[in-house]
Order: sequence, then structure tokens, then C-alpha cells
Amino acid sequence: MLNWLFSGVIDFGGYLSPVLFLLYVLVWFLFVRKLTDIKKNRKILVKVGIVSLIGAAISPLLIILFTGNLFPFFSSSWKIIQKIDSFASFKTVLGVAFKGFSITGGILILSIVLLFVVNGAKKLTFAILFPFPLFAALARISCFLKGCCFGKLYNGIFAISYPPASLVSRQQYAHSLLPSRYVKSLPVHPTQLYIIFSMLLLFIGVAIMNRLGIKKNIISGTVLAGYGFFNFFIEFSREEQIVFKFLTMGQIMEIILMFLGFYLMFKVKEEEVFENK
Repeated sequence: MLNWLFSGVIDFGGYLSPVLFLLYVLVWFLFVRKLTDIKKNRKILVKVGIVSLIGAAISPLLIILFTGNLFPFFSSSWKIIQKIDSFASFKTVLGVAFKGFSITGGILILSIVLLFVVNGAKKLTFAILFPFPLFAALARISCFLKGCCFGKLYNGIFAISYPPASLVSRQQYAHSLLPSRYVKSLPVHPTQLYIIFSMLLLFIGVAIMNRLGIKKNIISGTVLAGYGFFNFFIEFSREEQIVFKFLTMGQIMEIILMFLGFYLMFKVKEEEVFENK
């Protein structure tokens, strides 16, 4: 069993995560720049970005509404806003505001915007989706450092224990699994590492497909279907709320992503999703 980085003495993940996230976005952008003409398509890219941000702002509320927690969400948010008296409390408000955002929700919204919403954006689908698995793998490093997106209880060889007062310790204490939130957590699945390795595997796979000259619509579809497939099964080892039968909200989105992937493979032509630079 692995002990957590720095044993919780230094909030390494909290300080480093924003810097790392900007680095991950830069890596994604450099791939997109290599695969398409940014200057020529800047207007379309700006539209895609704006519409995706609007969708990202609305989607958490839709998810909260779907799970039946809309009114409790607004009530608790208002109480937190009223207590703002320092930068730390302001960060708490931001944490509540961005709680519903996720990588899965982001790629789902982005894919829908590219394929169905913004006119002329479909031709950029391959350029934007091809490097996404690499971005997803890198972004989960921040999750690993912060301790979010953690897994269920697990005592196997890959189990990870988090430091006192971590997100895991607090949740396990809330569920009466620990005597205090200020003790080391019980061991859990390192789900962040599962996702990192699966996304690296997916990226290597689509890179090989691209080298072999496989059609761009097939590669783009493989990215979405592969992301949905891997994350759907990893989700069973994560601590997430069940919203429908045995499925989490993430798994519902991942099923939609798999369907979008198959749509790209079998219903879309290569020239529709790829613009030769």
C-alpha cells in the first residue's frame, strides 16, 4: 500500500494543479495547431470555445436537476456565499460552483458542439479529438495529486492511503468508516492511475492507427468510443453517486460518448472531419 505524497504535510497538488492544467491545455493546443490551420479556422474555433463554455456552465445544473438536488444545491450555495469573508471562503464558493464540471462532461459537450452545433466545425473534429486521450491522461495527474476522483475501498497490491484531513478521510469519516477525519484514510482503488494508463494506451493506439493511414473518422470515433469504454468500467471502482439503476452520471455520459464514437465511425465520412493543413 502506498502512502500519499508528502503525507499531507504540503498541499503539493493544490499549488501545482493549476500550473499543470495550463501545461496540459498547451500540449493539446500544440497538437491541434500541428493538425489544422489555426489562423484560417480561428473564427470557428472561437465559436466552438464560446458555445462549449456556455454548455459547460449549464450542464452541471442539468446534472444536479437530473439527480434531484437542484433546490438543495441552490440553498447550500447561497449559505456559503453569505459566509464569504476571506480568500479561503471565496475558494470554497468556487469549489461549489465548479463541482459539476468534469473531463467526461467537457469532451461530451465539445463533441456535440463540433458535430452538431457550430456550422463548419465538423471539419476540425479529428484535429481536436485526436490528442484528447493524452490530455485526459495528463489531467488525471492533477486528480491524483489532489486526491479527488478517488476509488472505493480496496486492500489489494495497488491500494493507496490518503493523509489525514484529505478528501478521502473526510468522506470516510462522514460515512462512519473512520473515527476522525484527521486520521489516515482506509486504502482505496487508485482510479486516477487506472484512467491515466488506459488513456495513454488509447492515445498510443490511435497514434498507431494514424501512422497506418486509417481513416480520420475511424480514429476520431475510436477516441470517443475508447474513452467512454475505459471510463465506463473504471467508474465501477470509483466512489460516485448512483443516479439511474446501477449507473452513475459519468457512466450515462460515457454511454453517449460511445454512441457518438460509433456515429463517427459508421455515419460520417473522412473528409467531413478532417481538413488537410
